[in-house]
Amino acid sequence: MKLLEIGCGSAFYIRHAATRNPLLSAVGVELQPAVAEIARLNISQWNLQDRVTIVAGDIRDQHFDAPFTIATLHNNIYYFPVEERVALLGHVRQCIEPGGFLLVTTCCQGGNPGMQALNLWGAATAGAGRLPAADEMIAQLKDAGFRDVEASRLIPGDAYFSFKADRGG
Repeated sequence: MKLLEIGCGSAFYIRHAATRNPLLSAVGVELQPAVAEIARLNISQWNLQDRVTIVAGDIRDQHFDAPFTIATLHNNIYYFPVEERVALLGHVRQCIEPGGFLLVTTCCQGGNPGMQALNLWGAATAGAGRLPAADEMIAQLKDAGFRDVEASRLIPGDAYFSFKADRGG
């Protein structure tokens, strides 16, 4: 199993996945070089450097030799402008092997006051974008070529969702 984590931050989620599956290998892509360096240090401290690589850069500029089983975007779709998301998701789809899938977790429109503040930040920040509506995120994934898109509310009564989307053949 091979994982592509987009916006890996400190690599905490990669650590969790690698701990759960000792056969997993992973690539974490982090836009901010200083944060990517922290992730590399963490990977080394966690003794995962034989299975995990951290890349500093924009995922849209990355091309990989071998496809991934799973790609993830945790809490960062709003770092991309709304009008660029379908192209982004299409690029990510090309990084996933047939039969693999993408998992997106994100706050969506209509959430609690903290989510509303995050929505305002994204809408007002150059190079970012507002939070998606849940049905909008489903449509963007389908427009990018994903199939069998499933949305799950992760916090009952609030607008925090996961979206699992199959790459297809």
